[in-house]
Amino acid sequence: MKTRLIFFLVVIIVFSSVIFSCNSGGKSNEADKTNDTVLNEVKITYPKDTTLDQIAALLGGDQAEAFKNVFTDNMSFWDDYKISIDTPWNRITNERLSLMDKWSVEELNPKINDTLLLFYPFSGPDYLNAYHLFPDANEYILVAMEKLGTIPDLYNLDEDNLKGYLDAVNFALRDIYKRSYFITGNMDQDLRKHKVDGVLPLLYVFLHRTGHEIYDFGYYRLENDGISFTEIEEPTNSLEVSECIKFKVRKNGDDKLKNLTYFYANISDDGFAQNPVFLQYLQNLRTNNTFIKSASYLSHYETFSNIRNLVLDNADAVLEDDTGIPYRYFLDDFDHYLYGVYEKPIADFKSTYLFQKDLNEEYQNSEVKPLDFSLGYHWRSGNQNWMLYVRSKDQTAEETENLDQE
Repeated sequence: MKTRLIFFLVVIIVFSSVIFSCNSGGKSNEADKTNDTVLNEVKITYPKDTTLDQIAALLGGDQAEAFKNVFTDNMSFWDDYKISIDTPWNRITNERLSLMDKWSVEELNPKINDTLLLFYPFSGPDYLNAYHLFPDANEYILVAMEKLGTIPDLYNLDEDNLKGYLDAVNFALRDIYKRSYFITGNMDQDLRKHKVDGVLPLLYVFLHRTGHEIYDFGYYRLENDGISFTEIEEPTNSLEVSECIKFKVRKNGDDKLKNLTYFYANISDDGFAQNPVFLQYLQNLRTNNTFIKSASYLSHYETFSNIRNLVLDNADAVLEDDTGIPYRYFLDDFDHYLYGVYEKPIADFKSTYLFQKDLNEEYQNSEVKPLDFSLGYHWRSGNQNWMLYVRSKDQTAEETENLDQE
């Protein structure tokens, strides 16, 4: 709390408009892209709470020096935990993450403004894939139905309880290791009924394993104006209010401070009806890149029309697999690039409505570039499909002209 007080007294006058403007704003124009680039170049001095990095290093299976008082002379459980994290992490780095890094540089970044805010609906706690595809985003906003969660007092747990908690954290990561996405049913068990009570510890792991320092963390509530936030002591886990986790982080070796925000929210039309302030907040996000993957085809249904429409209205580019917004909605305003192999949905999603005949035809008749990594539901066959939709320059110019006339 002291570090936050110091910040607000000393730094907010200079930097608050830069840092916190990421959380709101009306429809944007070409100036937004310039502002996003400027934001990435600002050098920010910010007080640091070192305990946050200690927690992240522990949960990430990297380093536990700050917790020596917990361990006995044996410490065998820590060695086992390190192996249980390092082994799958090394594998997915070689087989998936490093290939995604290369693909992002060669295919994604040349086609988009890669410094924009990244909006990731239906995300779960998946900062990992968001970062590897959009490492230069100046802010990340994730939204899902997994609760925020808490961290126990790790410094004062006995060895048995610490071992049990670390094992629960690693167990909750098993689907990311194996499949690249979280399974909703498993998350119900892993994050709602056991020692790990939400996404918070998994975000710590992902931040540490992607090489970030954590400067600040807190729980916040979106106020009724749909713009401002109030810090709260702990979440209520109510979907009738908009509560989130906010991190301020910095990539090691970089000089840019960024926000990572995770909202616990229901973004179906019924959920927005229950919490219209959150819909207002999302509708007023500045121009962004949107990422959708392994999303249970929810935005195919009319019961998710609001989230579909706000993405189509606000996004400068959308990267998604076929579980995202159907192809037909992008035809008028976006240029498209196709990757991988389009197949019918896996057996878990049997509805014939979900197979997109128009997208299949486009895959058959267009230039399609291959993918050398697997990221999504077709992890068994490796026949993943990815679509990049980029708002056409003619459309962007028309919107800018309309804004200028207003």
